[in-house]
Amino acid sequence: MRVTFACPLHGYLYYGGAQVQADKTAEELANLGVEVEFLTPRTGTLGDLVHCFGPYSQYDLVMKMCQSRGIPVVCSTIFYIEPKTRQFLSYWLKARSPWGTHKTVRRMWQHSSLLLPNSEAEAEQVRFVYGVSREQIHVVPNGVEARFAEGNPALFRDKFGIREPFVLNIGRIEGRKNQLRLLQALKGTGLKLVLIGKEWDPEYSAQCRRVADDNVIFLPPLAHDDPLLASAYAACRVFALPSLLETPGIVALEAGIAGARVVTTPVGGGREYFGDHALYVDPHSVSDIRAKVLQAWNSAGDGKALQQHILKHFTWRRVAEKTLKGYERVLQRGGHPLAHPHGSPGAAGPEHPAKR
Repeated sequence: MRVTFACPLHGYLYYGGAQVQADKTAEELANLGVEVEFLTPRTGTLGDLVHCFGPYSQYDLVMKMCQSRGIPVVCSTIFYIEPKTRQFLSYWLKARSPWGTHKTVRRMWQHSSLLLPNSEAEAEQVRFVYGVSREQIHVVPNGVEARFAEGNPALFRDKFGIREPFVLNIGRIEGRKNQLRLLQALKGTGLKLVLIGKEWDPEYSAQCRRVADDNVIFLPPLAHDDPLLASAYAACRVFALPSLLETPGIVALEAGIAGARVVTTPVGGGREYFGDHALYVDPHSVSDIRAKVLQAWNSAGDGKALQQHILKHFTWRRVAEKTLKGYERVLQRGGHPLAHPHGSPGAAGPEHPAKR
């Protein structure tokens, strides 16, 4: 089997979750005997199917090219929005309003052979907002590399001179990641906070720096394969990801497998991943973020239960195996969608019934 991967153009500017998901899935698919090629301007012949990562209208041309050549398209949706936005967006899309990017994404997804959301929560949103049929859904979770369980905490501590225990947050410094409320929550607690990430929104970053006190350290992004990243996870006492929404965050999986105590957002399917092994915050509440981080900080647990849970259920090998099953379903039926694109938007897929 030969598969062509299409990734977002901004991946060339910032290496984020969609790029990690594509790269690691490709590596493990290769170990399963699947030939994977990434789509570039120099790509010649496309594969047996094309796999797009993320809800980006830039794939519209790819979709049209595949349709003209009879090549099936599979999409990892990587999509989640807040409930109030969901209602608004669904209304306008159903009203056939000129909604630009979302209109394009709806057309692409409704005519895709299979959609691969990262969680049941994401699957339900995709069905509700974009009106895809339940048979087009095949849930494939995010994954994590086992090497993050073996980080050496001394590397990070020695590099940056951090000796005391600390709270860690990794991600772009922007409103959705919610670092400002995290800073406000920990101010006055005496806890050291380390923020690692690109300052994506200059105005928001400036707000964060104004709130930060002497217990806060801002560090630039670390390459995903840099041993310092695994070391940072291993060195922290608590990993805090109070984002307004996640799909869920790969960084939380990486921190969890490293043995950190994880405090994360419940918005976007996090509970499906971490269950009772993590603490969940109201991302809009500074007081709740403070309370949950302090609870995790003072917890007697050592993170081993979460580490074993992730190793069992969320490796990239398991992601690749589930992805391959999706490909096989598509190719066995000749690449056509399982149902008419305007099927029931509210029902669950056959293999993963939605939680109510």
